[in-house]
Amino acid sequence: MRPSLTFAGLLLAACIPGSLLGGTSDPVTAGTSVDDSSTQQRQAPGYYRFTLGKLTVTALSDGTAAIAWDEILHGLPSDRIRRIFEHFGESAQRDTSINAFLVDTGSRRILIDTGAGTLFGKCCGRLPAALRQAGYSPGAIDVVLLTHVHGDHSAGLSANGERLFPNADVYLARDEYDYWMSDVAREQAPAEHQDMFVEGRAALAPYDKAGRLRFFTGTTSLFPEITAIPAPGHTPGHSFFRITSEGDQLLVVGDIIHAAEVQLSFPAVTARFDVDSDQARATRKHALARLAQTRQLVAANHVSFPGLGRITQHAGTYRWAAMPYRGAVEAAAD
Repeated sequence: MRPSLTFAGLLLAACIPGSLLGGTSDPVTAGTSVDDSSTQQRQAPGYYRFTLGKLTVTALSDGTAAIAWDEILHGLPSDRIRRIFEHFGESAQRDTSINAFLVDTGSRRILIDTGAGTLFGKCCGRLPAALRQAGYSPGAIDVVLLTHVHGDHSAGLSANGERLFPNADVYLARDEYDYWMSDVAREQAPAEHQDMFVEGRAALAPYDKAGRLRFFTGTTSLFPEITAIPAPGHTPGHSFFRITSEGDQLLVVGDIIHAAEVQLSFPAVTARFDVDSDQARATRKHALARLAQTRQLVAANHVSFPGLGRITQHAGTYRWAAMPYRGAVEAAAD
């Protein structure tokens, strides 16, 4: 099947679209469609927990979506992109993780991004189940931070016009909100970006109506443990979030990396989703150089779950060094 030109159509979900967020009395399976035949064909709700200083951080899987990267990535010929994936033993149309991250400070539960909700069908929208399996209800979330408003990061905020995190304030960059609310920007956007405006507005609307949206500009300390850092290009208000506790740091990088196999070796390669390709390219090059220098821990929304690792540099290219899996909840390794 070839992707359509809508944002949702760019994701080639293997399952038939349907609502994943319907009501259920089961606190573990709530948010998923469960029957005897389907449960054998899906993974358990995905979460991975570790400590960062005094904080507990939980990576949450919203699912995976199959994406035709040889069509989505720009800057290299399609056949070259296919060969790069083949070098890694993969197809250019391979499942891509949609990750979110929960920071528990002890007094606040802060969720960074919310996954795709029902937007992409049964491939995704699994964050509520993963959240409950990790021991948190949607009502326990105090704050949602958005790296940006694309559907795979914000559509999980709402369903049928209702807030799925009823007690949360939602924080996003002012430039991000202004862009997606602008009718002028929508009219000037490429045709394949048009639906993103509809999707983003629908996700934010219930929180806007309830007075639960909060905005920041520039580098801003949002909470003692979390600082927002501008990283524009992919979208105008695309943001990183730096999490700090007792000298330990984690940087949530949103969509600085879409396909690590290609963009770590070729940082100039952009994605069809980028609002400003030139700025996105410059932001990625600067961020990767800095991350390779510092070797700080990174949380990446689209690197294979749990999306935790470090950027290293070798022979002029970058590499992803995954954080070692640990069977117990322990501190992140230095």
